[in-house]
Amino acid sequence: MFGKSFKVVNPKQFELYIEEVESKDNCATVRIDTAAVCKADLRYYLGNRDPRLLALKYPMNLLHEAVGTVVKDPTGTFKKGQKVALVPNIASNCDKGNKKHHACGKSELGENYCPDALFASSNYNGFAREYVNYPVGNLVEFPEEIPFSIGVFSELISVCMSTIRRIKIEGNETIAVWGDGILGYILCSVLKQIHSGDVFIVGKNESKLNEFLVTDKFYIGEEKLRELNIDIAFECVGGNGAESAIEEIINAISIGGKIVLTGVSEQNVEINTRKILEKGLSMFGVTRSNVEDFRNGIKLFQSKEFTNSIEKLIIDEYSIKNIKEFYSVFELESKNRSLGKNLLKFNF
Repeated sequence: MFGKSFKVVNPKQFELYIEEVESKDNCATVRIDTAAVCKADLRYYLGNRDPRLLALKYPMNLLHEAVGTVVKDPTGTFKKGQKVALVPNIASNCDKGNKKHHACGKSELGENYCPDALFASSNYNGFAREYVNYPVGNLVEFPEEIPFSIGVFSELISVCMSTIRRIKIEGNETIAVWGDGILGYILCSVLKQIHSGDVFIVGKNESKLNEFLVTDKFYIGEEKLRELNIDIAFECVGGNGAESAIEEIINAISIGGKIVLTGVSEQNVEINTRKILEKGLSMFGVTRSNVEDFRNGIKLFQSKEFTNSIEKLIIDEYSIKNIKEFYSVFELESKNRSLGKNLLKFNF
């Protein structure tokens, strides 16, 4: 079987490839239906990484947020026509008995920290292609009644499940989320389903903040933040704004509080370690997710309230029949400042 794919070969340059879809052991063939562009994809597309790193990555298929349909599964794990989410973190070579892989067996860490893991659209080709032969252990079925346009958010939902898994939430803590972007929004939507205590959002954009279903909303810099008795704070800002967000979190959070960092920053960020020591704070870093996070996240689709909150993130869907249309969505997303995504519907 042959399939079409789009690979980034230089900054802002894609090329069409026709490649054989090779059968591999313990893999199923999946036709990619719907995908979404991540900020990491945009960094590769725009060339906003170290040129030496980019030279090692190109050419590469981008996209790690994708869902599709099983075309063939020699293992018998999935039936033809089943809808699946593709887990981009592949840790099939993980040897949990090896000291090098000590983190992989810890529930609060897991395979997303496996030193030998492959990650789609990073050190492994992503899903910007017609068909992919993919490990069955990295495919997670999602309900037939859930459209692909909602299921494609499974990866971001799984990342939120991973951030929650990283720490212990007892059930009634006061939680605050910094960052009014898409990750902050989904994290708040997830917390609303599984957490009984107060959840606050802290951001700067009024129209975005109004979309959040939380206990209350605050603007960055408000003095009231110090009065909330915050037990757990999630930083979902990243980029140039991460440093000021982390500083505000450290000042606002209660003594003994937990800080979870999720935002990616290309530059070094200064952190007030003296205040961390004085307040006895714990700080956790979280990235990516694993298969179990996907499964737990997909269970939330059983809630109509949750599904409706995710549906609001769909700005538009674009049918992708050629490379020109593929370019167009990447250009749209590179300029997108709205709360949501323009989705790619592949029709090769």
